[in-house]
Amino acid sequence: MIGTSSQANDGASPMRLLEMLSDRFGVFEALAYSTIKLNRCTSADELSMDPLVAQAVLEFGGDLRSALAASLDWAEDKGLVHHWTPAENEAAA
Repeated sequence: MIGTSSQANDGASPMRLLEMLSDRFGVFEALAYSTIKLNRCTSADELSMDPLVAQAVLEFGGDLRSALAASLDWAEDKGLVHHWTPAENEAAA
């Protein structure tokens, strides 16, 4: 979870929106992995998506996670956000 220094009524920060998009994109990645795996033993007309599209989805997912990490690093360097994980929170308790 990401805490921001802005007011709660300002809406989600761009970093939070990117994080949400990255999380929700996992459904497309799961579908792409299934398509690639099924492509080995099933005809192309039975697949949920074209294998080339599936490969592009997986590449985009990696790029999306890289963009999220870079934006979080930038925001932390500027002091705009504090990124914590539950493990860090439990260790402090």
